[in-house]
Amino acid sequence: MSLETVRLPFALSDYVPLSEHQEQTPDSFYDGKPVLHYHTTGAKAWIPRSQLGKLPFFPADLSSDPTAPENSTLSGQTQETIEQKVDIFVNSRNLSIFCPSAECGASIPYQQISIHAVKTLRSSTSDQTFPSVYLQLELAEGGAGDDDFDTIELTLIPNLQPSSRPTAQAEAGPTSTCKPEATQLFEAISECSNLNPDPVQDGDDDDENEDGARIIFEGDHEAIEGFTGVFAGASDGGLPPAMSGSGGWITAENVHEFFDEEGNWIGCNAEGDEEGISGELGEGAGTVRPREDEHEGVNGEGREAVEVRLRPFLILGLALFCFLWLVLPYDNAVRLAFLWNAKRLKAALTPRPSERWVYAHPRHPVDLGRDVVVIVKTGYGTKERVPAWLDALSSLNEFRDIMVIGDSEGHINFADDFHDRGLQVYDAVGHSLRMHLRAYQDHPRVNKYHQLAEALYKRDDTLALELCRSFGWELDAMKFISGLEMAYQKYPGKRWYLLVDDDTYVVQPSLKPLLQHLDPYQPHYLGNAVGDFKVRFAHGGSAVILSRGAMRSLIEDQKALASIYVDSLDETWGDRLLAKALLQLGIHLDETYSHLFNGEPPLLSKIRADRLCSPVISFHKLPFPDAMREVGDYFRNVSKPVTWIDLWEIYGETPPWRQSEEALQYDDWDYVGEPDESTLIIRNVKTAGECAKHFSRRSRTSLAWSWDRVTERCYISHWMIVGRPAAGRVSAINVLRARQLETTCISY
Repeated sequence: MSLETVRLPFALSDYVPLSEHQEQTPDSFYDGKPVLHYHTTGAKAWIPRSQLGKLPFFPADLSSDPTAPENSTLSGQTQETIEQKVDIFVNSRNLSIFCPSAECGASIPYQQISIHAVKTLRSSTSDQTFPSVYLQLELAEGGAGDDDFDTIELTLIPNLQPSSRPTAQAEAGPTSTCKPEATQLFEAISECSNLNPDPVQDGDDDDENEDGARIIFEGDHEAIEGFTGVFAGASDGGLPPAMSGSGGWITAENVHEFFDEEGNWIGCNAEGDEEGISGELGEGAGTVRPREDEHEGVNGEGREAVEVRLRPFLILGLALFCFLWLVLPYDNAVRLAFLWNAKRLKAALTPRPSERWVYAHPRHPVDLGRDVVVIVKTGYGTKERVPAWLDALSSLNEFRDIMVIGDSEGHINFADDFHDRGLQVYDAVGHSLRMHLRAYQDHPRVNKYHQLAEALYKRDDTLALELCRSFGWELDAMKFISGLEMAYQKYPGKRWYLLVDDDTYVVQPSLKPLLQHLDPYQPHYLGNAVGDFKVRFAHGGSAVILSRGAMRSLIEDQKALASIYVDSLDETWGDRLLAKALLQLGIHLDETYSHLFNGEPPLLSKIRADRLCSPVISFHKLPFPDAMREVGDYFRNVSKPVTWIDLWEIYGETPPWRQSEEALQYDDWDYVGEPDESTLIIRNVKTAGECAKHFSRRSRTSLAWSWDRVTERCYISHWMIVGRPAAGRVSAINVLRARQLETTCISY
């Protein structure tokens, strides 16, 4: 099924309104008029000028520049985009678009819409926004890579006048009428796309070649070039014509007449003599190819001689590499070093892929309540954080199974739609000692746990809190493996296991698309990548995700698990210990999605150029209950994936690049945040203007600068933060680069 060009305008009489369709049972689900889900006239359609002529209603000889007021969102680059006024009919069979001025339209099958999302166009001259629907169309069948497809980027901007969406809901009440036109259009396309799933692709069967054509043998028919007697079968899968002399078939009795003992095809010449398939030699056969290069190689030897002498060494080196790769354990330093450098090389040579999967149809649908268990890691010294963590859950919370683990048992009073008896706190450290570490009761870390347990038994809360401040971090390292084991034992049927700290906030609408993109039965280990090549691990504070496949491998290998429990007695960081355990099983951290996890609070999160349009899943370093509840209040009603750039909007701020064409310097403010090893720090800078000049020389790669008038230091960073008050600071953002980066974002 492919795009169809239409010359006559579409009419409402060609369709059955959705409300009428829902009121009665049709005589047939296959015949009759298609069902109309959405209709609007006078909408604007945009495509890049470079794609002019690829859609019927954008003919090469008829085009116009984008018109007001939406053209203000193009930042003066209107010449790169063209516009047409169109009528849109979203129906159960296809997306129909007609352009009256071009007297042409198209019926687009939903299978050719690879992406559709709501995109907010923002004016560069005012605060005005224009919701639109972004479509990516694949008009031609490609190969294995995305670049092989003939893709078109189509933006539809519905008319601001009320639409005539024929839905039963629209007639039921005023709720649906409050939705923006772009949202109604997007939902209609989504509904109809679900009614038209992608068909099973040809060529999936092992008996067919890459082109989907079956190779058969025939008689008096023209052969495929270069292969006498070999022909492509009928595309409809019908039986091949009979072969001359075979009685219609090649059977066990006559197969020797057509194939030799080695399985080669035997043809027949005009005289009936048998000869091989090669029969006549092709053009150029028997000729001697002259040497193209007469230069001698090393020490007077020819190039071919040198290659012959080097070949055994190359083969030996390759064989040695393969041997070491097979025999070395997964966590061997040599093997890890190779993987580390291979990933760095790949990252340097290829840009980060787009986040198209966030807006695509889910390949593995997820119900956060049914398929996910959340493991909240706490301790007696931070016990006041868990009630705040629970209070911060949004009004749209889907988490149903929440398991709290710590270094002592307890109970938390909490009630919501899924909990009416509160939550139990499980002693994960005690579980380690009872089940796996009975022979290590004299270990110093075990003795510290017993000191805490004795203080709690005597109800000496002051001493217990003092002990937690002294060695609570040591006991924390013992909670990771045991907490996951306890969760797997209690919830063995879950698809995903989410491990978070009690000072980490999780954005559920951002989490869901990631999980729906991955197969839970494969061993996935996800999180914010930290550490060197020896142990690359997911930072526990940024949240750690394990799939069912990874958990099964980890927990059910009791022999490997026993040694990991022993290691937990001396390991400093439990998140690193978890990575070591998974490495022994050949499960590596998938760094493809590391940029989605965040180890900072929202206002201090480092927003880098390569993640500006990506969803953000977690926020960390919210150690005080009020800070956690405040974040929960800001994100309480969020129902769509939150991108890093959305933080300004969520916190009620206008991004600086939307306020002015030029960078605005703010006194007593900071857009850089905490510096790290990549931050450029220039000393003895006397004025903010001088710092701005240093920044302008590096504006192609930097996003923000900040000058401290007390220390006279200029900070230049590759990221920007939403910002915070900072006495004595002057700061600004690279508005030109930020504005250009924002144009690449697709809103959900």
